[in-house]
Amino acid sequence: MPRIKKFGRRQYISNQHKKSKSTEELLLNSVERASRRKIKIPDLLKEQDSQNVNIIVELDLLSSLMKNLLCCKYCCSSEKIELREDLKSRRGLAVSLEIICHNCGESTSTMSSKISNKCYDVNLRLTYGMRAIGKGGAAARIFCGLMNLPPPPAKFERHNSLFLNVLKTISEDSMNAAVHEAVIANDNNSNIAVALDGTWHKRGYSSLNGVVCATSVENGKRSETSRKASYTQYLGDGDSKGFLTIKEAKVYGDTEVEKLECVGHVQKRMGTRLRNILKMSKGIKLSDGKNISGRGRLTLKEVDSIQHYYGLAIRKNLSSVEDMKRAIWAIYFHKLSTEDNPQHALCPLGEDSWCGYNRSIVTGEFYIHKHSLPESILLKVKKVFRDLTEKDFLKKCLHGRTQNPNESFNKCIWERIPKTVFVVIGTLKFGLWML
Repeated sequence: MPRIKKFGRRQYISNQHKKSKSTEELLLNSVERASRRKIKIPDLLKEQDSQNVNIIVELDLLSSLMKNLLCCKYCCSSEKIELREDLKSRRGLAVSLEIICHNCGESTSTMSSKISNKCYDVNLRLTYGMRAIGKGGAAARIFCGLMNLPPPPAKFERHNSLFLNVLKTISEDSMNAAVHEAVIANDNNSNIAVALDGTWHKRGYSSLNGVVCATSVENGKRSETSRKASYTQYLGDGDSKGFLTIKEAKVYGDTEVEKLECVGHVQKRMGTRLRNILKMSKGIKLSDGKNISGRGRLTLKEVDSIQHYYGLAIRKNLSSVEDMKRAIWAIYFHKLSTEDNPQHALCPLGEDSWCGYNRSIVTGEFYIHKHSLPESILLKVKKVFRDLTEKDFLKKCLHGRTQNPNESFNKCIWERIPKTVFVVIGTLKFGLWML
């Protein structure tokens, strides 16, 4: 049965306490926050540059507007005013707009874009914009055709050369500033550590064009080998060919370059070696007469778990090699533990420990060793743990850094210069110096 009484909204009645704002609220409102300042910036720029923007206008609509508002300054006629484009004067997207009075025959014209260094601004913006999204002249022609715009400049790639010198200067200034910051962060010591990574324009290492990027381990900003700093620590992945080349070249004379390991690649190395054992041992019976894989044995999910905890053991124990080594072997013996033979002496203690057994000692909860692996499997992978816990090897991981800044920089390069499209070296430099 529907309601028969209509309920209205309660009238708001304020009081003396609600009328006065708290001191805390007044203080918060009186301080200009960073987010508010950021909101105001676009509005300010909009007011200043509202007349200096590029817009797309249909020529017929603009011509109709002219007819309704303009009159000839020579004969004062407003009925026979026409706005049209001089097709012979097209320069890419820059067109010649001509206003003609058919009553007296007078006319005046102007280009639709400003010119600088013999190139029109709109064409330069088109070239730069297409390269910023990883496209070139062919994509520009398709875009202009679909938008019913004039075709782009015939010599589209020629505009790249106009950007190269400017972008190179800006890029070098940025890298000089990055080196200066890195030296300051290193207590004004010019011997700094860098992460190096190379990338090729084609997949499969078959390209003649490539890029080598050096980023500071301290601030992650890119630099070059021509700066006034000595890169005495080389952070790289497992591929040591580049490091061996630098070491043999003796670029700093008697000062040797120290090799550092990327923690991310080291973590992946654990997973790779375990997967290789899993692959090579397929169909082979272990000492307990069973296969290496299967339920309750070494699976890909178990490999991912060991790899994950191996990486955590490195990252959370950067204070010393011994702590790092202890944490890694704790993973091994944690997997070896059973109900009859728990081996958690190396596992961390306390209520926040990742080890459920040691955590249960504090909380009093019952613990079951459901994540254990058979001894036959752990004997099979023990050599991997030994190799990846060597003192000299772990010493190279104490910095706790990765090549992620380099990988991110490489991704930005190939977003502008896709690996699926061939470009000349000049275009590659153009896309590189844009960053």
